[in-house]
Amino acid sequence: MTREQLDKLAQLLTDTAQTASTIELRALADHGGQIARWAGVVRGNCVACMRLVDGLSEGVGHE
Repeated sequence: MTREQLDKLAQLLTDTAQTASTIELRALADHGGQIARWAGVVRGNCVACMRLVDGLSEGVGHE
């Protein structure tokens, strides 16, 4: 992947994680347990993917 593609992917993951966090907080406030759990899973997956993208970005910078 190019640096530009990795940057775009990182931004998409960040946006998705922020949206999932918002959904999770709203669901928790409304006692929406199942929705909050699923939003938490999505947020967690996004964070894990962002860590992978960071690692890939470091590799691209050294080529």
